[in-house]
This record gives sequence, structure tokens and C-alpha cells, in this order.
Amino acid sequence: MKVNGWSWVAVLTSYGGEVLLLPHHKEWPIALRAVIALVPLIASLLWVRSVMGWTRGMDELHRRITLAASLFATVTTLLVVATSHLLVVAGVFPARFQATASFVIIWLVVCFYILGRSIFNRRYQ
Repeated sequence: MKVNGWSWVAVLTSYGGEVLLLPHHKEWPIALRAVIALVPLIASLLWVRSVMGWTRGMDELHRRITLAASLFATVTTLLVVATSHLLVVAGVFPARFQATASFVIIWLVVCFYILGRSIFNRRYQ
């Protein structure tokens, strides 16, 4: 939990900004709206910093598994987001299937990381 604390902050501030605040307060000043929109990005960068510190303390095998799972999660999330966007543009799926909210994308990365971790743990056993 210590490592993922900033990821929780990113998810919660993203949800709060994208769902609760920004759509309902379009009259707020641009600077305030920009700050609300960028807070999850700052929390995400702090999360990346904590993950980097966590991986520095790992042995070589554990680091390799974590790197492979992270790469798997990133590439798979990119593929899912790009595919959903293209299928919405083509009219195959309705617009609600497009993964554009950052809290959805963060959760996709987390879920694919867990999946990748289980795959690569089995590979190196």
C-alpha cells in the first residue's frame, strides 16, 4: 500500500475532477479548471517515483518480473484504448465504450499489471 498510495490519489482526484467537478462547473476560471485537471498527473508522477524507489530495492529476478509486467500492462492498455477509440470512430461501438477518462485508464493499467505479474511469475518459477 505504501508504494501505491499515490496511485490511489491519482485515481480519486481524476474521478473527482472528471466526473464530479469539471463537467458541472464550466463557469469556473480556466486556471482553476486547469489545476483540477492536472492534479492527477502530478499524483501519477509521484507514484512513478515511488515505484522506481521500490524496484531499486529488488533483486534481479524480481525486478525482471516487475519490468515485464509493467511493460505488458502499458502496452496492453495502449492497445485497448486505441482499439476502443477506433471502433467508436468506425461506429461499431457506441461512444460510451471509449476509454477516455484517466481513472478508467489507470484502472486498466493496474488490472493488466496484476494479470502480467501472474503470467510472468509462472514463467520464472
